Amino acid sequence: MLDNVPDIITTREQADMVINAFFQTGDLDVFSRHRQAMLDDDDHGSLAIMRGSGNELGPFEEFLSALEEHGVLTMDEAFTVGDRYLAYKRSKAA
Repeated sequence: MLDNVPDIITTREQADMVINAFFQTGDLDVFSRHRQAMLDDDDHGSLAIMRGSGNELGPFEEFLSALEEHGVLTMDEAFTVGDRYLAYKRSKAA
């Protein structure tokens, strides 16, 4: 399964492969290396401020934010994937 996860994400298709790998495995580590590679010092500073104010993003949300910031996903596409993630979490909690 993880053999299908690309090393670099520059296209929507590559992002979809990583996102789908997460939904198939439920493993947030699927995209942790991509998330770290796509976040710069400014991003880390913003995330630290959010964490300190109680508005911390989870790993999935950070990943979507990085994809949007790098132009891989539009904001609308990120929200659509985010909605899919919320539905996934609800189904696992049920």
